[in-house]
Amino acid sequence: MLRYEKLDDISDGKLYSADDEAMLGTNGCKDCSYCCQSDMGLSIVLTPYDVYELSIATGLSFDDMLVGGQIEISMIDGLALPHLKMDEGCRFLKEGRCSVHRHRPGICRLFPLGRLYQDRGFSYILQSNECICKDRTPVVIRDWLGIDDLDSYDAFISKWHGFIKLETRKINEIRTMTGYEIQRISGLPEKELREYAGIVGDLEDAASISEGAEASDTFDSKKYREEKMQELSLEAEERVGNVMKNVLSIMYMEPYADKDFYEEFGVRLKACLASVRKA
Repeated sequence: MLRYEKLDDISDGKLYSADDEAMLGTNGCKDCSYCCQSDMGLSIVLTPYDVYELSIATGLSFDDMLVGGQIEISMIDGLALPHLKMDEGCRFLKEGRCSVHRHRPGICRLFPLGRLYQDRGFSYILQSNECICKDRTPVVIRDWLGIDDLDSYDAFISKWHGFIKLETRKINEIRTMTGYEIQRISGLPEKELREYAGIVGDLEDAASISEGAEASDTFDSKKYREEKMQELSLEAEERVGNVMKNVLSIMYMEPYADKDFYEEFGVRLKACLASVRKA
């Protein structure tokens, strides 16, 4: 989930690399599961890698976890994305401990760290007032994350973040261009509106209007204008919906084969890029 506050307002103001130390140690969160049992809203957004890991931990598919109520799909920063269902705390929390700890989502691994994305990758930030543990100790971030082959994982995160930005731009482009067309149609004089209706195949005799022939009296310009603008708006939202559905289908719903995740993600990323660009 994106945040837009000033860095100094949400963190200690420092930028960290994976090999830096930060005040993260919580003694294994002994006797504490506050963040996991809290209503975290939509904040634990899941990447394809997170779903892949959760499937390994539970033996459940993406659809299984949706039906079982462990995860859900919501509109987050303008996109349909899966996230942990946290309205009553995390469903993977059992007797105060994480039952999928070895395979927990990336945001859970980060906490209370965050990422600051830059042109070439990202830096870590230590968020203020997120973890209630007061007596924390220094830990190397790479060790805190506990991810095998962190370099490959970081490369995946950067690619995924870049793709999400592309998907967002495409959706905004569809809506913006449709908005321009709706605005244009709303201001067309009646004669030009008739001609437009003929060009798009909505009115058979419109072509003759430009030649000076008498127009049909059956054309209700007001009704046509309203219906056409609504039609364009609905078509745009259908295109937007199809973009998001295709991404969910390609990246999440189809189970990942029992092989190298990053290799398969690369193949799926190409498919998603092609789907988004032609939408």
